[in-house]
Amino acid sequence: MLAMLSCIGLIRYAYSPLVPALITEHWLTGSQVGYIGTINFIGSLLGAITTMWLARIFGSGWVCRISLLVGFISLVLCAFDLGFIWIAIWRFIAGVTAVSGMILAPTLVTQGIPSNARGRVLGFTFAGAGIGIVLLSLTLPPVMGHEAVRGWLYTASLALICLVVAWPGLKSRDALDLELTDVPARKIYRKKLILLALGYFIAAAAIVPHSLYLAAYIHIELHRPIGISMMIYAIFGIGILLGGTLLDGLLAEWIGHYAAMLVAMAIGLVAILMVVLSESFWLAAISGFVLGVSQMGFASIATHRVLVFAGPAGHVRWWGIHAIVFNTGMAAASFAMGYMISIGWGYKAGFWMGGVCFVLSILVNAFITAPSELRESERQIEH
Repeated sequence: MLAMLSCIGLIRYAYSPLVPALITEHWLTGSQVGYIGTINFIGSLLGAITTMWLARIFGSGWVCRISLLVGFISLVLCAFDLGFIWIAIWRFIAGVTAVSGMILAPTLVTQGIPSNARGRVLGFTFAGAGIGIVLLSLTLPPVMGHEAVRGWLYTASLALICLVVAWPGLKSRDALDLELTDVPARKIYRKKLILLALGYFIAAAAIVPHSLYLAAYIHIELHRPIGISMMIYAIFGIGILLGGTLLDGLLAEWIGHYAAMLVAMAIGLVAILMVVLSESFWLAAISGFVLGVSQMGFASIATHRVLVFAGPAGHVRWWGIHAIVFNTGMAAASFAMGYMISIGWGYKAGFWMGGVCFVLSILVNAFITAPSELRESERQIEH
């Protein structure tokens, strides 16, 4: 849990609540914020591509440990205001290391765990991401005040504590947990998986305005203090904490994963409309929670649908492909929103872009029905 808290809640998401201070203190312009977001997501893309290859060579435990260590160092070095390129380099490194920890930590903690207990173990592990976002968003404003330097160093200190405590547990008995390689291969529904990846790519673009710019929008456009705007991500983090359980657990068990995916995308669209159709601070704040529920809900449901269409033997490979696609979508949308701000379209143009992406993702996912021969298998997985 502490590894996930560090790599996702701190190393990856530290940037978003710090954006208002970085703009106000003239470290970055509004458009540069988007470009660095793009560079960070490109780093995540590279990390998704290389992590499993490195783990096979050096062992997943050591790759996870070194990733968290380098991620901690990147937070420390971001505390020096040496210009756009300097911060861009270390946010790129943060992207590489964060996604590496996110991929490997769950693999490490499930080694030797009986299959009927893995769901609970993984749920506890992934909860670290939401806990990290909430913890940082609530404690960062009183610690840093208006000084971005203190914000970076405080975040780095939290990451160091997580790393020290988690270090002994991040070890592998083998280079990777290869249990799934013993499962007989079955038919892989590639067309379904490609469509699912397309919908996942579009949904990744849809969440960028909230995940990257919500605090800046509330501070600059709605004229709220930096401390208040930074704490908004605590609400977002609570949505992340609950989204998987509410949508992939309770809702999908009731109406099935096909319909639950469409509902998850529709909830994301509602979050966008709460921002673009109103100037209310409270609606904007609540939209962060709603978007968090949607994001973790559709990500968790997508994991399940990949398992159904690819089978246990193909799950790791195809989920890795989806991770690459997801980070590519976020990188593209981050660049697009930075460009729109640079030409004077403002923040709301980016949120409109997110709304269009959610609509497109709903349309794509509407075509991804489970073949009849897989429905019994899907019901068994749901059980």
